Amino acid sequence: MDYPQHSAYRVPTKRPLLLSELRSQLPSVDDRIRAFPGYGDPTEYEAIADSLYQVFITTRNLAPARHSTNCSIHPLGPVDPESPQGWGQCLFCNSNRRIGNPRARQEVANAALQYDVPPPPYTHETLLDRMRQINDVIFELHYRSPEEDFALAADLVHGAFIIARELSRPRSTSRCTRHPGAPVDPTAQGGPRCLLCVAAERRTGAVPPPEIRNRPRRPVPGRRLPHPPS
Repeated sequence: MDYPQHSAYRVPTKRPLLLSELRSQLPSVDDRIRAFPGYGDPTEYEAIADSLYQVFITTRNLAPARHSTNCSIHPLGPVDPESPQGWGQCLFCNSNRRIGNPRARQEVANAALQYDVPPPPYTHETLLDRMRQINDVIFELHYRSPEEDFALAADLVHGAFIIARELSRPRSTSRCTRHPGAPVDPTAQGGPRCLLCVAAERRTGAVPPPEIRNRPRRPVPGRRLPHPPS
């Protein structure tokens, strides 16, 4: 008697449940975004960002695990926002390199494996375009989809969450069209400017770093000796 040949492939645990949850979460968020006639109020985008973050958690659990720093010592550590050229993204290791720790200098600099962060400007139109991409990718997902497709879905949803989060910020704080809700650097050249734009210019060398001046120390007063008895 001939027995049927079974495939060696096994559906990962919880993938059917997570796919069902993903397809139940996405339509409601997509409908709320499309219901905006144009730019909505920042408070409306707060609820959208919260819902997109929940969708991202589901897609992240479906996708292969990744770390923010890709560091073998601190895989879940903080990311260095001012990482020099040729260094890694781990803030702990880069801090050790800056203070001259020789063991940290021997660490191999790896590229970061962070989730996608779309470049500004962040507008309602870019959010709609990102949602169209998400719907197309998730529509094609099934139990046997390759890991790359699930990773792409996680990147797209994370990018939509970033756009909605930026749209939920106040739009008159920095007066910056690229970062509407960014803080202001009051010490920037030419007057108060967007802190994120100033930091980006310093990283590229367009603006010299601030000069640090050492304040002269006050002389330590000497201890007065008692007068000899007369």
